[in-house]
Amino acid sequence: MHKSRTQTEQRIIHAVETLLLEHGFPAVGINAIARQAGCDKVLIYRYFENLDGLLQRVADNNDLWWDVGEIISENLDEISQLALPQFIDRLLKRHIKAVQKRPLTQEIMAWEMSDQNALTRALSRIRTEQGMLLVKQVRRYYDNPAIDVGGILGIFGAAINYLVIRTRHANSEYEKEEWWRLEHTISSLLSCQTGKP
Repeated sequence: MHKSRTQTEQRIIHAVETLLLEHGFPAVGINAIARQAGCDKVLIYRYFENLDGLLQRVADNNDLWWDVGEIISENLDEISQLALPQFIDRLLKRHIKAVQKRPLTQEIMAWEMSDQNALTRALSRIRTEQGMLLVKQVRRYYDNPAIDVGGILGIFGAAINYLVIRTRHANSEYEKEEWWRLEHTISSLLSCQTGKP
């Protein structure tokens, strides 16, 4: 009985993920989830209480955001060879790759623009926590930095997140150029901080 319930719960969670990835957040509703999971919607209420409870379980079940170890891969010796703006440039480019490789996260980020629910709140919380940890770590490596690490990561991170959401279903030359332009702009502006072209 317990095994059967666990399997059904996993089918329901997977149904939410599938609907988000294949049809986007407007398709995520109790009836659609039950159809996708091949179960009675009564089970969704029984196992998760409501849609918010189910979305919280989806959040708990997924690697929604990067952690600092995914963004900082250098050791202390390697970091000491880099000027702070160069290091930040590397971190932002890893942030791009980390978000681009998480299509479910991209759909949740798009959903967050129009609605707040357990899933969007969970992503927002994780994103904020990891962002603060990243800033703290960078400040630890560069004692009393002359530039606003949190401000730079926040502004460029927001631009990256917006472009990820906007281009999540596109693969045209125009979108590729937009990504090139954003990465080039980040590098150019940060290089001004080091005096290197």
